[in-house]
Amino acid sequence: MMNKRSKGKEYEEKGKKFLESIGVKILDMNFQGSFGEIDIIGYDDNTLVFFEVKYRKNDYFGLPQEAIDRKKRNKIYITAKEFIRKNRLENEKIRFDAIVFFREDLDWIKNIFWGDELGI
Repeated sequence: MMNKRSKGKEYEEKGKKFLESIGVKILDMNFQGSFGEIDIIGYDDNTLVFFEVKYRKNDYFGLPQEAIDRKKRNKIYITAKEFIRKNRLENEKIRFDAIVFFREDLDWIKNIFWGDELGI
């Protein structure tokens, strides 16, 4: 039986392969910041995108995108700021997206949240 971490890695890899197949240039995976991790970071055309990958095999605990709650969004936002600062990408256009898998269906949700809505 597969544990949550290995299941998560499996779907992060599926998300990466999907993104690469449609032309997203992957910069980093599983970037570890001081306050959290970002699953995938890449460029969609000229926009720097921070991707959260979520998987659910059923809806007992809600849809995958519902797991990206305010606390998770805050961690992603702070970690993205750390990545930007570390890589000197302050002038880039950025976006926060999600790659969600419900059962085996993949959905790319652009602008899952805006950084300024978090008030941090």
